[in-house]
Amino acid sequence: MISTNFFILYLLIAFAPFVHCSPKLAITPYIHERLVYFIKASAISSCISDNLLFPNKALNDGGCPPHIKFCTDEKINPTASRTMIELVLSAEKGELGSGYVAVDHGKNVVILAFRGSTTKQDWFSDFEIYPVEYTPLCVNEYRKLIEEGKLRECKGCKMHRGFLRFTETLGMDVFKKMESILESYPDYRIVVTGHSLGAALASLAGIELRLRGFDPLVLTYATPKIFNSEMRQWVDELFETEAIEKDSISKKEIQFRKGYFRVVHNGDYIPMVPPFYHPAGLEIYINKIGIPQNAEDVEYRGRNNKMALNDGFRDGMSGLVEDWLHVYEHRAYFIDVFGCSGL
Repeated sequence: MISTNFFILYLLIAFAPFVHCSPKLAITPYIHERLVYFIKASAISSCISDNLLFPNKALNDGGCPPHIKFCTDEKINPTASRTMIELVLSAEKGELGSGYVAVDHGKNVVILAFRGSTTKQDWFSDFEIYPVEYTPLCVNEYRKLIEEGKLRECKGCKMHRGFLRFTETLGMDVFKKMESILESYPDYRIVVTGHSLGAALASLAGIELRLRGFDPLVLTYATPKIFNSEMRQWVDELFETEAIEKDSISKKEIQFRKGYFRVVHNGDYIPMVPPFYHPAGLEIYINKIGIPQNAEDVEYRGRNNKMALNDGFRDGMSGLVEDWLHVYEHRAYFIDVFGCSGL
């Protein structure tokens, strides 16, 4: 039997020749602040596992654990007192999809965030990597868009079986709640976010919202590859990836209000597996291994579809022997994404 170490080394060698070219777009202080804010918003979803996130409360008024500075210290999060937890989603046994919905009335944004791998079911789903046919949860809306000529059918679309389980277990309550909130705050933007498994679920939830006629910003961190090539192309069409990149290049600034963006950290191999699947969206790449990671440590890579493994793998092959899992790199996304700890 081929060992896991050997398999990873095979991938490193097989894909090393790919060369990446990307447009030169600066990571502005505003973009960097958004990236840090939403990874923290993603991270507090881990508190759901400990029953420490509560709906109908502000972050700094019992909605979130008081030991988390992001929730209570307005020097770190100036809108903590104006951010309300509206809904907490706690997956039952055999289900995926723990997360929460919050409304930040300071930033005028509705946040849908999903928890990363925590339970046995989470890890089991991570490894169900065989491809299955994709069907959206909102199939009626999907068919209507196709009939009206507003969207092409996703023919041949397949994706990672474990993550598709999310659409089988996700209730309609979250989307009804989102629609109700957005009716009350029609000028608020939508951001769907998550880290690792949470990133994969955020991707699928973002697709569902897009099919319902919304324009979410899907911002994921350490997203595993989950789409076959046909579905990757369809997802990029759905989120207007090419148009957003052209608009960004034309304006010489990343257009960051909607679309599908994924953040990848140097040396983190999770966004590069499973093999034979593909990433969608526009890539933002963290070059620096250690925290803190400032704006100058981040680069825009855009539609990085040919790059199968990142530079950090090739640079860090000697380190692969002593730490082939690259656990630190997988957690180090502007903060240490680890459990319901202080942020």
